[in-house]
Amino acid sequence: MANGNSRGGLHGTVVPATTPPSAPPSTPPSTPPSAGPSPAPPSTPPSAVPPTAPAPGSTRTATAALLERVPDAIRPSCSDGDASRFPPSVVAVVACTPPGGFPVIYTRFVDGISMSGAYDRLLGDATITHDACGPSVPLDGRQRYKVGGKTVGDLACYESSDGDAYLTWSSEDLNIVAEAHAPLASYGRLCAWWMTAGPLHGTGAGTAA
Repeated sequence: MANGNSRGGLHGTVVPATTPPSAPPSTPPSTPPSAGPSPAPPSTPPSAVPPTAPAPGSTRTATAALLERVPDAIRPSCSDGDASRFPPSVVAVVACTPPGGFPVIYTRFVDGISMSGAYDRLLGDATITHDACGPSVPLDGRQRYKVGGKTVGDLACYESSDGDAYLTWSSEDLNIVAEAHAPLASYGRLCAWWMTAGPLHGTGAGTAA
């Protein structure tokens, strides 16, 4: 979706150990050291997994669950997407290039708040001046849309800086944001294809609200 950072390491200073001079063998210490248990060596804490790190296998499970929401005609063309463009709240990303369709990315978030924030950031550079999307209106709109008669999300249409036409839409009940693009001349075809692009809500295609 047309939605890394470097980390500096910590460098410690190595201090060489020094050996104290030995006492002359002929001179015993004036006061014997007090007897007592030797101090226990410091324990090494076990490696801790950061709370945000996914459990083994969870990423594959999340990706499989996301793919179940991708329409059958698109699913075979999908592979793991680049999650580095998104915050840690992303659960899974798949990128698809279906034959006869358009490049599309589906991204699932951990909750609705994260999804909504990411959707708004994706539209941060877009110029939105209309309340509808479609070939018959200027390419700078945003509207609600329905699936099965129920309003399920938001759809935005705009021209990117690279000159392509973009459709970006949210599925609020699924915490999914999707984005597809096409050459500007193919915007009408992109809008028609979007009607069957999903994600699947259990009923079918999306329609304008």
